[in-house]
Amino acid sequence: MADVKNAIDKTEELARKIWLAGLGAYGHGFNNIQDGYDKMSDKTRHYFDDLVEQGTKIEAEAKNTIDKTGEKIKEQGDKLKEQGEKIKEQGKTLRKEGLNLNVSARVEEIREKVASKLTMPSFSSANNDEKLEELNAKVESLIEVVSKLAAAPEAVKDSAPKKKAPTRKPAAKKEQDAA
Repeated sequence: MADVKNAIDKTEELARKIWLAGLGAYGHGFNNIQDGYDKMSDKTRHYFDDLVEQGTKIEAEAKNTIDKTGEKIKEQGDKLKEQGEKIKEQGKTLRKEGLNLNVSARVEEIREKVASKLTMPSFSSANNDEKLEELNAKVESLIEVVSKLAAAPEAVKDSAPKKKAPTRKPAAKKEQDAA
């Protein structure tokens, strides 16, 4: 057990030495950086300060440019919005006019259909005389045919052989047979 206790003590001592070595390295590095900074020449510090000043100016200019650009973009957006509203109104007007045109066209279409059903087809005046003559000739021929047909049944009656009326058989006398 003494060996285990002795091993633990040695391990603790080694860990403490490692810890102290780390702290020593940190302190040494910090001191080196501090010394290096202090040893910087005035020229280097002046150069660093110039860079900071120039960065500050560039930052201010960038903010100013961004603000101006933002204002221009806002103005353009407002103009586009106004144009959009105008176009929207024009679209509404066109829709209304288009609807009126569609209704007007549909009413005209219906009117033409009704008018075509109510009116007789028109013939050109040059053909009217010819058609009238043709129709008169047809009517004359129909009159002839009808008159022949009207006269034909009388001729058929006169020329047809007369049929004899059917003869009746005498009825049997019931009274005489009963006696």
